[in-house]
Amino acid sequence: MSRVAVALVALACAAGAVRAQERGGGVAAARARLARADSLLTQLQRRDSMANRQVYFQRRARLFAAGQLVALLPGTVGTETGQRLVAGARDDLDGAVPPTFVEAYVVAAAAATDVDSALRADGLSSRRIVEADVDPRPDSLADGWVVAGAIAAAYRQALDTTWRSWLPLVLPAYWTIARNGRNAVRELMGAETRTGADCLGGSVRGCRLWLGLDADADPYRSRYRPEELRRMIENRWFGPGAERDLYRQCMGGSDEACQRAAPLTVPAVPAGFESRASLLDFVRTRKPAGGLVRALADSAGPIGERLAHASGMQEDTLVADWRTWLLTGGGLPTVTASLRDALPVAFFVGLLLFAASRSGRWR
Repeated sequence: MSRVAVALVALACAAGAVRAQERGGGVAAARARLARADSLLTQLQRRDSMANRQVYFQRRARLFAAGQLVALLPGTVGTETGQRLVAGARDDLDGAVPPTFVEAYVVAAAAATDVDSALRADGLSSRRIVEADVDPRPDSLADGWVVAGAIAAAYRQALDTTWRSWLPLVLPAYWTIARNGRNAVRELMGAETRTGADCLGGSVRGCRLWLGLDADADPYRSRYRPEELRRMIENRWFGPGAERDLYRQCMGGSDEACQRAAPLTVPAVPAGFESRASLLDFVRTRKPAGGLVRALADSAGPIGERLAHASGMQEDTLVADWRTWLLTGGGLPTVTASLRDALPVAFFVGLLLFAASRSGRWR
């Protein structure tokens, strides 16, 4: 409970005491106590007001810039931290969001105060504001992603419906194979569909279906098996009426009902967001400069065609190269070891094989 709240409680108690003592005498003493409580409340309110004003001035927006990216951060952010944060966000956006788009916006931290005055003072009133949840004392790495994500989310909303329906919820400008590659590999290895298993096994067509790269006339028929849809639908919620009837028919064994019910609750693209993000990062980092920017600006054809055209290669080649890149952790070189390094490992493996051969399970 705040000091002001405590004082209000004391004031209420004092007022009650006055009324009680007015009924039983001692009016002057009770009124004196009420006056003291009222004075205390006024002092505490003044102190809280001064403290709030101090916080307000400490957090007054301060401009940090790196290239076309401009961010208004709380004044509590140190110069070195703020510059490192914005520079990191700029690097995350590079090659994913066009500079012309970035320079039309300014990222304003939610904790910053007097943002409008800072915009006017720095001649940035013409820029649109996107808010980011940056802490008053931020971590330059994590909050750098927050700043980049604010711009990336705005850019995603500016793309056509084909891109918006396929992209992760936030354009993953900050996705990298080093930070997020394992998550994408887990998605592929844990895929619940035959198309995902085919992709993992090396089928380029399986990868295209799993990633949802083609404009399939009926994606739920081409990308999922009926039994897969039935398994995914089983624990989902369906509304009353026709939706509930479809659910019951699907669970009763009707493959057609499962196909019709799937769009209500199952994503059209089997691959998760991490895997889709990895494909975008592959185009950005491994293909000709500006490839991802060109692909995102393209509004003709399905996703696979856009990415392949922007990369200057055939779609099947692009998909095959992406799969190898992802499963090898970004195309890392094969680890080699000398015979001397390998001997302890060989000895240990030999022990395991000997133990296994003695087990009745292997006989």
